[in-house]
Amino acid sequence: MKEIKEDGKFIINKIQKLEKTISLNDAREYGFKVPQRNQNFYNMFVLNYLLLANNLIKGKKMIIDDEVNIKNPPLNQILYGPPGTGKTYHTIDKALEIILKEEKIQIPSEDDRVNRKKLFDEYIKNGQIVFTTFHQSYGYEEFVEGIKPVMDSEQGNSKEVEYEIKDGVFKELCKKANKNYLSSNENNNELDLDKLIFEFANYINQNFINKGDEFPLENRVNIKEILLNSKGEYRSFLLGGSIKSPQRLTIDIIKRDYLNFKENKILDYKDIKPKYESQSDYHGNAIYYFMFYKKLKEFENTQNVSFKNINEKLKPYIIIIDEINRGNVSKIFGELITLIEPSKRIGESEELKITLPYSGEKFGVPKNVYIIGTMNTADRSITSLDTALRRRFEFVEMMPDVSKLSIDCEGVNLQELLKAINTRIEYLLDREKTIGHAFFISIDSLEKLKNVFQNKIIPLLQEYFYNNYALIDAVLNNNGMIFEDKKDNKYLQKIKNLDNVDNEKNIYNITSFNDEIWDKPETYQAIYDDEKNKTKNDEQ
Repeated sequence: MKEIKEDGKFIINKIQKLEKTISLNDAREYGFKVPQRNQNFYNMFVLNYLLLANNLIKGKKMIIDDEVNIKNPPLNQILYGPPGTGKTYHTIDKALEIILKEEKIQIPSEDDRVNRKKLFDEYIKNGQIVFTTFHQSYGYEEFVEGIKPVMDSEQGNSKEVEYEIKDGVFKELCKKANKNYLSSNENNNELDLDKLIFEFANYINQNFINKGDEFPLENRVNIKEILLNSKGEYRSFLLGGSIKSPQRLTIDIIKRDYLNFKENKILDYKDIKPKYESQSDYHGNAIYYFMFYKKLKEFENTQNVSFKNINEKLKPYIIIIDEINRGNVSKIFGELITLIEPSKRIGESEELKITLPYSGEKFGVPKNVYIIGTMNTADRSITSLDTALRRRFEFVEMMPDVSKLSIDCEGVNLQELLKAINTRIEYLLDREKTIGHAFFISIDSLEKLKNVFQNKIIPLLQEYFYNNYALIDAVLNNNGMIFEDKKDNKYLQKIKNLDNVDNEKNIYNITSFNDEIWDKPETYQAIYDDEKNKTKNDEQ
């Protein structure tokens, strides 16, 4: 076989070496044509070379799922650690690990980040992964459900304000997951109401409304328009014909009652109950709903297509919550804090459902929903989190990993530099406020190192130490980035004579960013090398 290259470089050494021989039968799994049976490859180099060739022919390096040791991922987990340790970065890997466990897919290797991200984006596009960020203003309405005003214009310039119950990001995901869970059960023979109503609405639009006609129900009552919600989905049928006031038949009521109608549990319009508590025994538009159900059943029976749910494989649905500790978790999750427990999920022996406050729907969290959160411990300690939240999540600590950094960035050992800084921070504060390796991971020149210190490291230390520059200077090992500013005493004489003022106070400042000290490798070496620090101070 001729030379096999990727980006002009041999990558044979990228293939993980096998520790035992592999039979030819097993080799078939990799797509080999086996010349003979009952024979082993003893030359591991040849076998690895063939594995490499096979993967490159496919266009990208892949991990065979048999080679990946994926533990059962927790349903609820939080990646926590100091800033810059790659928590958000690793949520992509965690999500793909969950999908790999449930679905027989191949995922790109860890060093093939571009293709990993492409695969991750594909799952976002098809709705299996959603991403959100908590903040101080984030609430139950954005996460579970809330009420949103909608303006409809139906007659001339008149506008009517309505209030639509809008699903939040987590409820939307759970509805998709629950639909998949139900369709994955064996012997599933339930009607797919979403598909039936969608096709019926399309039929009315295409054959009547789009042609300028109204769809007849009964007794001169028609459907004259099908209204959409804010996401462009069908939400209600607007009545026309003899009905002059803006009366609507909403899809949530139709989905609630239609199966009961088919099963002869609704025999008369008076059997159609109000949506909310009411003094009336039946819905105000019950007679029109009853007309609609008859037409819907007639449509279902005359179609040549099946509206039964199609059995699917169980799929994982994942929500990634960045900065989970920055929001008021009790307020955002509300009663769902109980439902996310593994034992309370839909499909488990102790499954629970609650009635949501706005829509009045019964709601539960399916067992194929996974929650991945990230938490910056420098912003808020894990110990101060809501106790109910901590009990329901597994926590994965992510600390700085200096091994990922360069040992020679124009003479500066970034591994030793970060190790020295973090050792001092941990001693003066705590390990939750150390600095992550991500700040330095792409640094390959002094110019980039200078920019990171000026724009990220120094401001972060100012925040950590509340502008106590003496401690910041100590963390940097007195390397010259912070200096003692000798103020002109003639402006301070009267102040120093005051009884409640420390007249021995030292004033510190940050060395000007234009100073040549920021361009010298010795400045950064002095952080971890006392000899360099001594030499630098002697020169000054």
